[in-house]
Amino acid sequence: MMKIVMCRKSAEPGLMKKFIREKFNSILRSEAHKAGVIPVQSPDDENQRLAEIERLGILERDLSGERKYNTMTQVASYLTGCKHSMINILESKIQQCKSSFGFNMIENTVIKEMPREISVCQYTLENPSQPIVIEDLWEDERTKNMSKMKGGPPFRFYAGSPLMSSRGYSVGTICVLDPSPKTLSHQQIDGLRLLSDQVVEMLEGDAGRTMVGKDEKLDEGSQKIEGQYYSAVTILFADFVGFTKMVENTEPGDLLETLNTFFSGFEKIIQKNNVLKVKTIGDCFMCVGGIPGQHKSHAHDVCTAAKDMLQFVDGTNIQQEVMGRPRWELRIGIHSGPVIAGNSGDSFDIWGDAVNIAARMESSGETGKIHITEKTADYLEGHGKLTPRGDIDLKNKGTWSTFFLEDLS
Repeated sequence: MMKIVMCRKSAEPGLMKKFIREKFNSILRSEAHKAGVIPVQSPDDENQRLAEIERLGILERDLSGERKYNTMTQVASYLTGCKHSMINILESKIQQCKSSFGFNMIENTVIKEMPREISVCQYTLENPSQPIVIEDLWEDERTKNMSKMKGGPPFRFYAGSPLMSSRGYSVGTICVLDPSPKTLSHQQIDGLRLLSDQVVEMLEGDAGRTMVGKDEKLDEGSQKIEGQYYSAVTILFADFVGFTKMVENTEPGDLLETLNTFFSGFEKIIQKNNVLKVKTIGDCFMCVGGIPGQHKSHAHDVCTAAKDMLQFVDGTNIQQEVMGRPRWELRIGIHSGPVIAGNSGDSFDIWGDAVNIAARMESSGETGKIHITEKTADYLEGHGKLTPRGDIDLKNKGTWSTFFLEDLS
């Protein structure tokens, strides 16, 4: 009997907290309705989106005490110059804050769980493929009525990037807020997007499913590639400059964790751009466009991936600096030409002189730049902004006319 009483007493605080929160949320909904706040309609894939949240097991987890997630919110504020940031999960009716930066204890209690229909993050569901920026919440048509609510949001600025899972569903956001209206540069918005990609990778990794579906697809594709000649593909080599020195001066655990973050990010980038991973060799990442399905856009696809990889490294370096770790610098070389591709044992690989030339382009390139041959430039068909580098002697390959890729159209 005593045990029953003790259990009941221990449960009462939890039940009371739940009752108070539900009552508070009910008041907020009523205030929002009076103020004329119009909630965003649920997307067409709402059921699948909610199933994805359940698959990742996010709702039951408290991330506020986990350093890696808190680092993400801190970096978001540092990157954008905003005073506050959050990682939020968007349920069907509730927004859960899983990690935050810049809030005091009382504020953290309030934002921990709130009605979805009065959250600004709900607007990311309208176009989940892009970050949104609202320069002044009190003036924007979508959010201006929120300022009429009793105890309405004290913030004026909002920017949020959707957390898009590997299966293509938006499960929430990483967002920043500030008490003053402001703007963000394109680089800051891109940086926020890169942070959202990293948060998703961590969530999926913690759920034990990071890249599994993707890797299986790549493996299946690789198994179908018999020994075959491809007349025109584009090959990319990416290598971290000064990696040997990093090995000597960095803790092994930190080094491998960061290297894995980069390679996981690169794999996500190349998959998005229809490019196939070949292999990693130490700190070198190798991929190819135009295999297994030959298509004319292989050079453009690989060059787009290269630009995204450099942006990803820049975004990750912001996190490195916050954590007091050294910056990583990437060098990329690209060449287009014929190869033989197929499986050697259990591994996919490509062979040919074009592979060796692409490797030489990387080693003779410059830090933070994309070094391409004239052949790759020809395949871009005028869609690349190029800076001529002149004739470069590639080891054992003679003199080549090469370029630095500045931009793509």
